[in-house]
Amino acid sequence: MPPSIPSPTIHIIPIPLTEKSFLQFGTLIQNPTHNPSNPTTNRVVSANQGSALKYIDITHITNAYPLAPSKQDAKPVMNMFVSSPRKLRQQSGEAVFDVKIMERHPYTPQTFIPLGLPKDSKTKYLVVVAPTLPHPDSSTQNPPQNLSSFTNSSPTLSKTQLQIQQLSHPSSPTLTTNPWPRGPGLPDLTKITAFIANGSQAITYGAGTWHAPMVVLGDDHVDFVVVQWANGVPLEDCQEIVLQGGEVTVGLGDAAVKAKL
Repeated sequence: MPPSIPSPTIHIIPIPLTEKSFLQFGTLIQNPTHNPSNPTTNRVVSANQGSALKYIDITHITNAYPLAPSKQDAKPVMNMFVSSPRKLRQQSGEAVFDVKIMERHPYTPQTFIPLGLPKDSKTKYLVVVAPTLPHPDSSTQNPPQNLSSFTNSSPTLSKTQLQIQQLSHPSSPTLTTNPWPRGPGLPDLTKITAFIANGSQAITYGAGTWHAPMVVLGDDHVDFVVVQWANGVPLEDCQEIVLQGGEVTVGLGDAAVKAKL
């Protein structure tokens, strides 16, 4: 059973998904020509005898497992998630999704790429993320007992480590997201944020970014190809927490999706 943390009662509404709005959590991946009002900063070159445009280094897939306590080597992995629509409930005349679990992958980004889902499909997917709180100073605060092994398996980066990493793994000049992991802190549920993505959009969660497990909205399942690093050590590959106490809900209106009630 994953450890639990107390949660506030909070109701949020999804905000528009753009490169800028998602930037602190990771990378939005989409065809830049489909969104001329928000031009990409990625470098682009002509490719394949002039029949294609190649956008360079559109997302970070950085391996941070050398920071993990086990020092177990990681490898790049590509999995498929066949995700069914989630059950929603009615609250005050709208469909809502209850956020009950958050997870993070402390040493790797994770990219979700939907397959075969038209942009204009009624089936979409919900992205729920939260910033990471500062790690409590053990001299002044004690984390819940059931989180001790959990936080010990999370990256704590010194200023020197960060400087070395940034020198040895320079980020692309076209990307402004930090490719290195968030710290070992818990999610800041007071700043939890939601987005709705369509079939023309893929997303990369930055390493250590707290997020809800994937939520499909609508009538049909969605096939996601998921790309990340992994070393086979459970607490270093994925950490989950259960939200208890208050209700964390995402309002989806009565027209955005056809709720499976």
